[in-house]
Amino acid sequence: MAQANVLSVSAESPSLSLEGIRDAQATDDNLQPVIKARIDGVRPPHDSLLDFPEEARILLTQWDSLVLEDDVVYRRYHYPDGMTKYLQVVIPAKLRCPYVERLHADIGHFGRTKTCLALARVLSWLALVGWYACTQLPYVQYVSKR
Repeated sequence: MAQANVLSVSAESPSLSLEGIRDAQATDDNLQPVIKARIDGVRPPHDSLLDFPEEARILLTQWDSLVLEDDVVYRRYHYPDGMTKYLQVVIPAKLRCPYVERLHADIGHFGRTKTCLALARVLSWLALVGWYACTQLPYVQYVSKR
């Protein structure tokens, strides 16, 4: 099985722990339909996707890549070389900025490009909203202007 990439965090940020991510996913309006569908094991019909929030629709179109482990939603990622495989945790909206800030603090101050690449390896939401959104995060903009 692929390795799960979840940022290891200290006691000062319990919301970024695996349990905190699980709790936040369970209460996130975008992820609730995804979690329910994965638990039920039933892919929603394509014509019903318009009934879901936009982020849920995007995730559900990636059905074969979605994994539910210990009630946490991940996305399987495979490098184009086919050799490197890992799980990207799906971070709910309310944890995204704290997660980015924590990852940036953990990896050091390498600038916008390296920070965005590190984020893309760990977080599936970044793949959903695209490279541009990463560079527009206030924290990343601040870092890039230093």
